[in-house]
Amino acid sequence: MVRAATSRGGALKTGRPPVQDATRPKTEMPDTSDPAPGPVGRPLTVKQFWELMERWGVDDPVALELIGFAGKIGKAGKRPRFRFLPHHQRVTTYLAEIDAALTTIREDGTWLVRKQRSPPFGRQTPLAFMLAKGLDGMDETLRFLHRSVWRMALKK
Repeated sequence: MVRAATSRGGALKTGRPPVQDATRPKTEMPDTSDPAPGPVGRPLTVKQFWELMERWGVDDPVALELIGFAGKIGKAGKRPRFRFLPHHQRVTTYLAEIDAALTTIREDGTWLVRKQRSPPFGRQTPLAFMLAKGLDGMDETLRFLHRSVWRMALKK
């Protein structure tokens, strides 16, 4: 009796690619190159973004830096016209979630410009922290606020 040589998977070594079973769908490996998922909310529109920045009392140049916009305020002091790129949409989703959490713990936009001693801020304002760390800073700020919401809920 002659035995056929097999590879580790048990398939015959014939030099041909293995035949896909028609009854089983071909599975694909997930794309792991994407960053971790962000907040689950919807991104803000440009108009909603500017309304939020006004409510928080954030100056226009700082607001543009916060979303990572490469342009600047014009000489006439007018805000630039632009559409949000995917990165801007992700950032504005974080900002909307941060605003919702602030509302839940009965804080307003002034919380963002007060120095916070608690981690992760380390005697920085949350706004400065988010500007320095970008999306990671927004994520940490949102987590901090979510913990505050939970603590508030447990006290009731």
